[in-house]
Amino acid sequence: MVKEYARSAADQDKPLPHELRSKEMLENSMSYLLKHVLDSVPEDEDELAAWYDFLWSRTRAIRKEITQLMLTDRVAVALIERCARLHILCAYKLCRLDFDKFDQNMNTENLAKCLQSLRHLYEDLAVQGITVETEAEFRGYDVMLHLYDSNILRQVFHLLI
Repeated sequence: MVKEYARSAADQDKPLPHELRSKEMLENSMSYLLKHVLDSVPEDEDELAAWYDFLWSRTRAIRKEITQLMLTDRVAVALIERCARLHILCAYKLCRLDFDKFDQNMNTENLAKCLQSLRHLYEDLAVQGITVETEAEFRGYDVMLHLYDSNILRQVFHLLI
């Protein structure tokens, strides 16, 4: 089941357990999106903007449910890494679109949130003695995204210790 993202409201209760998808369903949803939607990038600018909005909404819903389910395992890492790669791809594919069709800053902000979640997941898994093969790749993306942030050097040096 591929769900659209719904923003949390102050008056909204937390979802009931039966309203959340299982880890397996989240994986199936992501696989469906990557196989059937991501592989069919439209050429028309309006269709391209709608394509991005559809993918963003569905992958954001997956990220939200990972948080709600409090997943901190390799599956959560793999799902969020795919979301991050989607934002990187879209930054490239949609850069020619006008601001009213694609907000590059919002896309970059969502990429930053994915990378922040990954930082926390990598740290949680490291405490358990679990390493992730792709960690260096995504740490590299994080460094590149924050080159002008004075804290990034501190984070990198902390990793080396």
